[in-house]
Amino acid sequence: MMSDAQELISNALTERLRELRAVVAQLVPADFGEMSTFVSGVQRLVAEAATDGVPNSLLEPTDWLASDSDCLDSLRKLALDESIRFQPGEQPQTEVFVRELRSTLNESDRRFQLLAQRYSCPLNFGLPTENETREFVLERLMVQDRSRVEMDSIRVAGTDDLLLRLNLIAVYAGQTSDLRFLDALNYYYELIPSNWRPHARHDWLMVSYFALYARALTARCVRK
Repeated sequence: MMSDAQELISNALTERLRELRAVVAQLVPADFGEMSTFVSGVQRLVAEAATDGVPNSLLEPTDWLASDSDCLDSLRKLALDESIRFQPGEQPQTEVFVRELRSTLNESDRRFQLLAQRYSCPLNFGLPTENETREFVLERLMVQDRSRVEMDSIRVAGTDDLLLRLNLIAVYAGQTSDLRFLDALNYYYELIPSNWRPHARHDWLMVSYFALYARALTARCVRK
């Protein structure tokens, strides 16, 4: 039996999931050009999902994984709940990477490249060894980027770099009980108007963010 607090949380998450499904259903696949088939696939997955949420088959790795896909292709497959072939991989050096990531400051393209290269398998973002990177990504979203969005406009959120970080946070939010990551997803979802489209090269990252966000919500729903 759930406590009153658990029931309130469950009800709020369920309502947000309903809202998100409605937003995904309103997307126009043709607006995303060559990624229209991907967007349609996300719409079908979300629409056909059982009432308790979209499939949540994200595995939680215990060791570094490698795959034949790059980061962006892997995110699309994860968003569509498609299988990805993994094999054990050699973890790249962490200390040097974190130092380089922190040095990017306002170099969003460089930050995008660094994250996409390291997390060619996005599930690796959830490994314990990546905690410092996760904290940097979360802080960047909820402090520097949040301040810029609130002072400027939602246009600030329409960059490949920010959308990629939201995707990585969404992958981890489906694996962890740390609600800070789900809170970050909630915050940016509430900022985005239902008819808004990012002016980014990889604008479809907004759609994969929605799909992975829905999966994270499902993972956190308290079953009655």
